[in-house]
Amino acid sequence: MVDPISVAGPSAAKALTSVLTKQLQSKAGVRLGSREERRQVYARFQGAVTESVTISLAVRAAHRLHTVWLGKQISITFRPWAAFPAASEALTNMRHAESELIQAYLDLRLVANPEPLVAADLIVERFLELRALHMSAKHSEAMEAANGVFDAQRAFMDVCRDDLWYLPARWQLYRPAWWKARRWRRNKAG
Repeated sequence: MVDPISVAGPSAAKALTSVLTKQLQSKAGVRLGSREERRQVYARFQGAVTESVTISLAVRAAHRLHTVWLGKQISITFRPWAAFPAASEALTNMRHAESELIQAYLDLRLVANPEPLVAADLIVERFLELRALHMSAKHSEAMEAANGVFDAQRAFMDVCRDDLWYLPARWQLYRPAWWKARRWRRNKAG
């Protein structure tokens, strides 16, 4: 006669290992600290920065449409019936975009490696320079500050590419295409 415990033990162990194996090999979720998680966080941060800069420039454009500057600090709003609803909506959009930027930056600080984090800090500094410009600043000054943010974003993207780059395994040391691409990126950055 077969002992029921001797039959149930191996089958339960087999079922448990099957479930654990499927869970560990699942592609449905993102492993914490993985390259995919960092890629998602980097992309979210890039999107939040782009949205914040775009809305900030839109607020400046809307303000210029409805304001006449008499001096450096003195302005007169004409057509107030059109200016106030547009300004209110633009400021609400700006507040939401900057909130998303702060949340994305905090997520980035949580998962980023040191080099992308330094590049992200530079983006935030450049964005704060754009926000610090007075509304009476010339359009060229605002565009120069926005271009500074976009240049910092390009540098961030290059650092993120290096961070997310798939390094060759030890047995793949000789991969000419990989070394050539790496040398090209390093020469371009330097």
